[in-house]
Amino acid sequence: MSVKKFFTAAKKLPFDERVELAHRLWDEFMDGFQDWKAPPIPKGKFPWKTLKADIDAKLSRTDRLELAQQVWSNIVENGYEPELTPEQIEELDRRAEDALKNPGRGKPIEEVFAEIEQRFAERRKNLACADKSKE
Repeated sequence: MSVKKFFTAAKKLPFDERVELAHRLWDEFMDGFQDWKAPPIPKGKFPWKTLKADIDAKLSRTDRLELAQQVWSNIVENGYEPELTPEQIEELDRRAEDALKNPGRGKPIEEVFAEIEQRFAERRKNLACADKSKE
């Protein structure tokens, strides 16, 4: 089954199930990053769990990353706007205050985006190489 077919199947899930699938797809890539741990998978039968097991069995890591990005884009386009946590709000306030106190510090947004794109390009390349070495 291809990324396209899995994405089509994911879009058929109820919205809240699609959101959960998006989180679980992304968890695989975030687990261990800066000591972050993926939350435990809930017990019980959920359509997203069946689809996720099939995805894990049939798609390469690179394809799973592509699918995660597509599912996230889809739920955001369909109105998913999670609430910020109090800690996130506090951090944003702290950064805004710091920016006002130090207007010359920082990088232009174009430079930040270019660095992010470069990092993602390197990760995609590394994932593709890792997938090829498994074949």
